[in-house]
Amino acid sequence: MNWRMLNLVLLTLAVVAAGLQTDRAWAESYYLEVSPTDRSDLAKLFDAIEGVNAADLTTVEPVVVVLHGTEAAFFTRNNYLANKLLVDRAALLDAQRLIDVRMCETWMNANDVRQSDLPAFIDTVPYAPEEIDRLTAEGYLLHPSVQI
Repeated sequence: MNWRMLNLVLLTLAVVAAGLQTDRAWAESYYLEVSPTDRSDLAKLFDAIEGVNAADLTTVEPVVVVLHGTEAAFFTRNNYLANKLLVDRAALLDAQRLIDVRMCETWMNANDVRQSDLPAFIDTVPYAPEEIDRLTAEGYLLHPSVQI
């Protein structure tokens, strides 16, 4: 291969790479308002998030998962042993930046749950519906591939 052809190939690769980086920068940000009925629903949710994010390399931001119903109780210290696999899986997904778990403080107060009762990877928000509104205002979209 002559030098001119090599330079042309390298220039083409640089342009393609720049285009890929631009696509990643414009990737959508998603949230999930979670209201599953049991642990198997959360396991299906995590399966779906892993599958979608593994297949969609343009996803830059983790999917924000907002817990504010009975499923939130699975993540408390008192329920850890019964839900160890689920909580540990959520922690791993959070560490991999596939999800960002947030729990509703209003739900926590109504159920006598304190921040110290939660795993360290879970952030809290004052009120789940307001958090959803805030995320929507920031341009987050309801995740299209995961429904519960």
